[in-house]
Amino acid sequence: MTQTDNPVSWPVRAVIDLEAYQENLRRMRLFAPRSQQMAIVKANAYGHGIERISLAAIEAGAEWLGVAKASEAYQLRKYLDKQGISRDHLADTPTTAMLRSRLFQANAAGLPTAKRPRILAWLYTPSTDLKRVIQGEIDLSVSSLDQLDQVARGADAAGLRARVHLKIDTGLSRGGETLEDFPVLCKLARARERSGLIEVSAVWSHFSRSDEPTEEAEAFTKLQLDRFEEAYGMALEAGLNPKLKHIAATGAIIWYPESHFNLVRVGISSYGLSPNPTMASSKDLGIHPVMRLETEVAQVKRIPAGAAVSYGGEWVADRPTWLALLPIGYADGLLRSVQGKAKVWVGGHLEEVVGRIPMDQIIVNMGPAVDESGNPVPPPVAAGDLAILFGDSTREVAGYETVSGDSAWSADPVPSADDLAAAAGTISYEVLTAIADSTPRIYPEPTEATR
Repeated sequence: MTQTDNPVSWPVRAVIDLEAYQENLRRMRLFAPRSQQMAIVKANAYGHGIERISLAAIEAGAEWLGVAKASEAYQLRKYLDKQGISRDHLADTPTTAMLRSRLFQANAAGLPTAKRPRILAWLYTPSTDLKRVIQGEIDLSVSSLDQLDQVARGADAAGLRARVHLKIDTGLSRGGETLEDFPVLCKLARARERSGLIEVSAVWSHFSRSDEPTEEAEAFTKLQLDRFEEAYGMALEAGLNPKLKHIAATGAIIWYPESHFNLVRVGISSYGLSPNPTMASSKDLGIHPVMRLETEVAQVKRIPAGAAVSYGGEWVADRPTWLALLPIGYADGLLRSVQGKAKVWVGGHLEEVVGRIPMDQIIVNMGPAVDESGNPVPPPVAAGDLAILFGDSTREVAGYETVSGDSAWSADPVPSADDLAAAAGTISYEVLTAIADSTPRIYPEPTEATR
């Protein structure tokens, strides 16, 4: 049973702003207006929910959807087919009636649209059933001779021509054929084309340091770009005619316009976060975080001076203190490495998380329970009040309502996923994708204020 099927309300929620997501895609389109756009929705759309995010990407005009694992791409294709977003046209369903209406409006406004985006998958193993993947008309990356043979066998079994993106390893040393062996891969790919089993539709690669601010990183990125151009030339020399070439993800979209070519891959920026917030923040880039991770206060309690908090007793109250218990822990995806460094938004303020991070709850220091004269201080929050782990600090509503129904004013912005990542010593990508599948993803309808 998923938590969305559970009649008992779940106290942790990931609230997803689909309009912000679409705004971000349109914003990133401005960086590469002459290129097709691939919305990267791998890893369950970076934890945001691949189904709703993919529909939003289609509506926003993305021509492509990018998914790492072939299995996830296959499930996505089945979902889109079920929604009536077929491979050649939009069938008539309630979902596509809405989508068609909005596509018409977008066309009227001169915006790019994509009635049927193609899907690219680039990660599979010898045991992957590529026959089904190819029947789903999913483009596949090929990084080696073995993969080329596997795709050809899958195409033969499917009775279809497989669309292939030949991948060149330009310096990431991950997927992709080496520059030395790429001519052989191209030659054999051309032979497979002649046999009718594949169509090489693209050459592609991954940068490794396009979001780093150092001269060394810039020099290496340009070296990768030179290698990519050389590899594309090898494909042409082998008699291939790949219509697409793509290497730029978010970092290169922003900082290396010469790498855009005719297709770019929009990943972390579509979810409103910078690939390197030390170089440019979300606000600098004009994008807005899409996910807000929130819960509610489960309990408020007063502890005396000298009381130790959480496992190991590593944090000790130096005075009578109010604590708020929040029902979220590492089983929900909150990284244990934020211990002693994270702050959450509760009661209109940023308050520190104290003690070790348990499996399913954290403890927040809400301040002194007595004033300097020893007089009691009332608790600043109540059970049921909203608490936000991270969200959009650039445009969070300042006013909010307490559980008692009183209006209150937020003195502090909510933390961002970048803030939580900094506390954990990691990157925002991990913060987003760590959120447990058991956490409901909520997709509010837009209000007049947000339209």
